[in-house]
Amino acid sequence: MKVLRFIIILILVLGLGFLALCLFASKEVSVERSTTVNASKSVVFNQIVKFNNWKNWNPWLEMDSTVKWDVRGNDGEKGSTYHYMGNKIGEGTTINDGVSDGEMKYLMDFKKPYQFKADGYYKVASEGGKTKVTWYYHQDLKFMERGFMAIMGVGKMLGKQFDRGLELLKTYSEAHADDTAVVGAITDITFPAHTYAAIRKMVKWTDMHQFFMDSYALLGQQVGPRINGPASALYYNWDEANIQADLAACFPVSSNAPFQGGTIAEVPESAGYKMVYVGPYTKNMGAAHSSMMQHVQAAGKTVKLRIEEYIKMPSNETDSNKYETNIIYLVN
Repeated sequence: MKVLRFIIILILVLGLGFLALCLFASKEVSVERSTTVNASKSVVFNQIVKFNNWKNWNPWLEMDSTVKWDVRGNDGEKGSTYHYMGNKIGEGTTINDGVSDGEMKYLMDFKKPYQFKADGYYKVASEGGKTKVTWYYHQDLKFMERGFMAIMGVGKMLGKQFDRGLELLKTYSEAHADDTAVVGAITDITFPAHTYAAIRKMVKWTDMHQFFMDSYALLGQQVGPRINGPASALYYNWDEANIQADLAACFPVSSNAPFQGGTIAEVPESAGYKMVYVGPYTKNMGAAHSSMMQHVQAAGKTVKLRIEEYIKMPSNETDSNKYETNIIYLVN
């Protein structure tokens, strides 16, 4: 009986102690870490705001080799998501909750091993020719969670992981500090209103070449006399998860009269950015678009339409190194 009584008393004492810990422990977990990176603000921010770039510095990928992850939505824009699942780190989703000048807010929805939600932000700022990066995390705790979090030392553990992540981010960004140098200069523009004769479709990336060839041929037949500008493309949405895009092959035209096989697309006057890219479509074109996206995000803007104007292309230039493309991002 004495042993049983002792066990009961011990359980009561431990239970009361845990309740007392829950009562007096912090009601939240807040972690903030910073570092300084010898690279431009746009290079560093591109690593943060693009979930597809997290593979370059995510500390949890280093901890768990079984992790599988995928990105959905327009990567780098509000609403895009990063879903992960691994044997050691569990399962959850990070959600881009908004991008402004040098800041990305995020939400976290943890599923395994525990279910809870959190939020935070990443901030980058130019500082003495370098870039200061700040990583902040916040989680409100329910009453019983307070005791468990205090016992586990979650804040201290996350702090170490944030330090490691920032170390990896610094190393990668500094090693790729000149990545944007391979593409042209970006200028602010006011894009005039355009009327396009267009053929719009969801197209797999591997099928784009044939789609453009067929579409431009049909457009030439249907609206040839009305064409008053270069062959162009309107990119409404990039679906990286399914390797496809919602786009339109088009020509600017002098009137909005309907035609067979396509539609009229009206693009109103808009503020935007422009880069003149010279070279093959398969070499550095991706870097050009990445540079444009970095510029847009660093300015605190959001993209509403991407346009490519093909000034020199296979139909009028045999040397692919001399292809000339105007890359235009219309922004809010």
